Amino acid sequence: MNDLVLLAALLRDPAYGYALKKTAGLIFGGGALHSNVVYPSLRKFLRNGWVRKTSKPGARGQQRKQYWLTAAGRKYLLDQLEVFGEREAADEGAFLLRLAFFDVLAKGKREAIIAQRKSFLTSRAEEFSELRKATPPASFSAVALGRVEALVQNELRWIRRIEGQLKTRRG
Repeated sequence: MNDLVLLAALLRDPAYGYALKKTAGLIFGGGALHSNVVYPSLRKFLRNGWVRKTSKPGARGQQRKQYWLTAAGRKYLLDQLEVFGEREAADEGAFLLRLAFFDVLAKGKREAIIAQRKSFLTSRAEEFSELRKATPPASFSAVALGRVEALVQNELRWIRRIEGQLKTRRG
């Protein structure tokens, strides 16, 4: 996921390493990603030809490195976004990342991603229903279970709205 998020952050515009750390951290819902995560990935991207780098002088005399996504990097990113199996369907972050790029994914791939996430959520709802039968009604376990059941049901309603949007769009 880290690699996909970093490449996705370069899809529109080039960025400096520090800005990539902050953007990726924001996408993951936290602070900046650690340098030990970002810079090894950027070196790998450079080796694979997915990004190119230029150096520009900074305000304090340092050299700032700016990274650009190449055509090969864009192709790799789009290919990886289309990879969506059971593991990705169970990962909310993996699903949301792909959803964010539905505008550049083929219609059939969008529909398959939605179907897989919906299938995962439906299965979870069934598991929770079974668990509910074994949970004492007045317990805090029931309160916690109610919360996760509500989250799953809410996402299933949201996915039905997305399915409606997909039907009204072309291509």
